[in-house]
Amino acid sequence: MKPSLLIANLSRAGCYAALLFFATLAQARAQDKIPREVIDQTAFHGTALVLVGLSVPWEMESKLDGDALREQRTAIASIQNDLLNHLEGRNYKIVRRYQEIPGIALEVGADALAELARLPIVTNVLLDRLPGAAEPARNFGSAQIEPSSARAGDPVAEKVPSQLFTRAASNGTVLVLAGLRTPWQREELLSEPLLALQRAAIQDAQSYVLAELAGTTFRVTRLYRSIPGIALRVGIDALKILEKSPAITNVVQDRPAQSSR
Repeated sequence: MKPSLLIANLSRAGCYAALLFFATLAQARAQDKIPREVIDQTAFHGTALVLVGLSVPWEMESKLDGDALREQRTAIASIQNDLLNHLEGRNYKIVRRYQEIPGIALEVGADALAELARLPIVTNVLLDRLPGAAEPARNFGSAQIEPSSARAGDPVAEKVPSQLFTRAASNGTVLVLAGLRTPWQREELLSEPLLALQRAAIQDAQSYVLAELAGTTFRVTRLYRSIPGIALRVGIDALKILEKSPAITNVVQDRPAQSSR
C-alpha cells in the first residue's frame, strides 16, 4: 500500500504524526535503520514493538573481568538513558532494558520511530513480536524455521533444541541454521528499494549476531543475503549465546555440504 493511501485511512488525530513519520522515511531508508515492516506496523496500528540497537563499544561478557564488565554495563545503561532523553515527549513505552547487550526493547509511535531514524546513537531497529502472536514459518533451505513467537506458547519448545547441546558436547561443535528476527518477504514481491532495504536488514542482523558470538567457538559456513538466517558451526558456548540472543528466532541442525560428483 502506498504511503498516501495509508495516510488517507488514518484518523484525523493521527495525521500529523503520520506525516511527520513519512517525512523522515527517506532518511531512514538511506541509513538502513527502519525496515518497511516496522513502518507498516506503525502506520496501521499506531505503535510497533521494536528492538533498538545502540552504538556503544561492546564485547562478550565472558571476555571481560569484573571491572570491565561493570564499566560496559554502565555504558549500556548510560546510552539507554541518552536515548530515552531524546524520546522525551514522544509516544513510546519501555518494554525491556538489556544490561548485557547494547539494545533496548520499546513500543513506539510514529513520532518516536522518526526520532530513532534520526539519532546517530541508534544502529538499527528490528520489529519485535508479542509472545504467541501469529507469524508464518519461513522456509530456510531444506529446513523450516519457525519464529520464536509461534513457539512461545509451546511448553516443550526451545529456541535451541536440547539435542544440539548434546551433539556439541559429544562432537565439540555442531552445524546449525539460525533464523534471524528481521522482516522478510519473497524477493520477487518487492520493489528494488524495498529489496535493498530487506537485504541490508538481513546483513545488519547477521552482523549483530556475529558480534554477540565474538570470543566463543564458532565459524560461519554460509551468509545468506536473501533469507533471514545464517549457517554456523558452533560449540556449546556459542549455542548458549544464540539461545539468549534477541536477534535469533530459532536454531535447527544443518546438514554438511555434499560435494557433487
